[in-house]
Amino acid sequence: MHSVFGIPVGALTVILSVLVGLGIALIAALAVRNLVFFRLGVRNIGRRAGRSALIVVGPMLATTIIAAALGTGDTMGRSVRSGVLSTLGNSDEWITVKGTMPDVGNAATTGTAAVQLFDQRVTANVDRAARDSGLVDGVMPAIVRTVAVQDETSRQTEPRVKLFAPDPARLAGFGTITGSDGRTAQLGALAPGSVFFNGAAANALGARRGDTIAVLVAGRVFPLRIADVVRYRGAGTDSSAMLLPLAHVQRAIGAVGKVDAILLSNRGGESSGVSHTDAVTRALATTLDPLGLQAQPLKQDGLKAADKSGSAFMSMFSTFGSFSIAAGILLIFLIFVMLAAERRTEMGVARAIGTQRGHLVQTFLFEGAAYDLLAAAVGALLGVGVSLGMVAGIGHAFASESLTIQYSVRWQSVLIAYTMGVLLTFLVVAFSAWRVSVLNIVTAVR
Repeated sequence: MHSVFGIPVGALTVILSVLVGLGIALIAALAVRNLVFFRLGVRNIGRRAGRSALIVVGPMLATTIIAAALGTGDTMGRSVRSGVLSTLGNSDEWITVKGTMPDVGNAATTGTAAVQLFDQRVTANVDRAARDSGLVDGVMPAIVRTVAVQDETSRQTEPRVKLFAPDPARLAGFGTITGSDGRTAQLGALAPGSVFFNGAAANALGARRGDTIAVLVAGRVFPLRIADVVRYRGAGTDSSAMLLPLAHVQRAIGAVGKVDAILLSNRGGESSGVSHTDAVTRALATTLDPLGLQAQPLKQDGLKAADKSGSAFMSMFSTFGSFSIAAGILLIFLIFVMLAAERRTEMGVARAIGTQRGHLVQTFLFEGAAYDLLAAAVGALLGVGVSLGMVAGIGHAFASESLTIQYSVRWQSVLIAYTMGVLLTFLVVAFSAWRVSVLNIVTAVR
């Protein structure tokens, strides 16, 4: 996730850290000025270790809920982002015919407007405009289709395999194809009638190198031989894919000189290149509009959807957890009221000998702050563990889907949970200390 409650994670981390730092600095300054009352406040923590442990449980509840919600949001956002990056690799925008949807993802597109071919020669125009912008380091025409494949050896069939056929001469800048031997596999050297499979396709079909497969594309069946099982990111899917040279597919489907997409790779890495998407789209508009083409910001849209998914899960768990947080706040208040009732005699004697009400407030504040800092730390760590259990349940629920759950908790999320827990508990402790110290001298003498 890149934002929490609509605030960027980086900014929120800094704001909360500064507030907690100021709060700790204030407590430290009060402790230095009133060292005796600081000792009176913290001495009770070590006197009854069992009771102190029970007190810590109350304040840590809110932090646990917050940390679990943030951890779950991080995991879901990371899982969707990982799928987007694996699907698109180094390609940031796909140029297609206006009004069509590129065949990207794990589900086949439907409708006649889903895939439309256009003249491959426009690649030169796009290349010039892209190079002039200074933001693009790769332009590659391709045909990307979802096809049905049967392995004639294992007799297994997979109805959704992504056929990814780029121009090998323009593959630089779009990642490398790694063969089963760990070396770079050359797509341009692939013999006619041969194909590369990725690991997901090989597992789905029980296929091995050298197997013969039958591919159904454009209403025709073509026999191919698996030349190797390779690894490649950016084949238009994070699942089953097969790779062929563009010219081979064009001849097979009778579309020589035609493509259905031109892939653009922005300067930067898989994630950082997307920052140039808006500028690249504007720079290419004057070239693409007369040709009836459009640049689709697939990666930008995909990463935004990933962040929204993480935020949605975080909001959902935060909403349900807010009742537990409210209960924790009430529990903190009740704990300090009970502590005050237990120490009423001690407080009365202190007031009777001239202690000011503010001194009593500080005494409770010092004790509460110690509980607060400890409880928030325990709650943050416990929340990480709770989020792990929740993610395991979500992963089991999505086991039949194509989404692969990748557990991830960012250090910023743990810090946000800790600081929010500290601030929330500290405010309640401060109010409780003020409320329970209402004890005048007459009451103290009685």
